[in-house]
Formats: sequence, C-alpha cells, structure tokens
Amino acid sequence: MQTTRKQLSVQLSVILATVFIVFLLIGGAAEAEEPPGPATEHTVSAGETLWEIASGHTEAGEDVRVVIRSIKERSGIASSTLQVGQVLLIPTG
Repeated sequence: MQTTRKQLSVQLSVILATVFIVFLLIGGAAEAEEPPGPATEHTVSAGETLWEIASGHTEAGEDVRVVIRSIKERSGIASSTLQVGQVLLIPTG
C-alpha cells in the first residue's frame, strides 16, 4: 500500500513537471513571435556613427546602449560599422 502511494506520487510529480516545462516553452515561443513596435527609417550619411544616431533618438533617462542594441536588432546588423546609404530602422514609441 505504501509503495503504491510513493509510485503514484512520483508519477504525479513527473506529469506536473512535464506540464510545467511545456507551458514554459509555449510561453517563450509566444514572446518570440511578438511583432516589433513602430520604427522610422534613417539613411546613414557620411561620417555618422551608430552612437550619434542613437543619441539623437534617446529619451531623457534612457540608456543610449539600449537604443543602439534595438537599432541593430531591428535593422538586422551585427556590427556597429555603418555604410553611407545604409538604411537603419529606429524604434519609435
């Protein structure tokens, strides 16, 4: 009788853990599919830097590095090196 209860307890624990993991995976996938917010386009001119561009779009109290990361992610670039004529997507809002 005691062994049966232990087995049932272990099985229930495994089922609950599995359900929990599935919900975590589904929640993460739902977050990843969330569409990005609005953005404006910025065409890079000669001599512009990513820091300079991001600084011009940084709200008071906001970290410029966070804006740079957002611009790079939205624009699909890995490097901070820019090319004249390159179009960047600047998050707005």
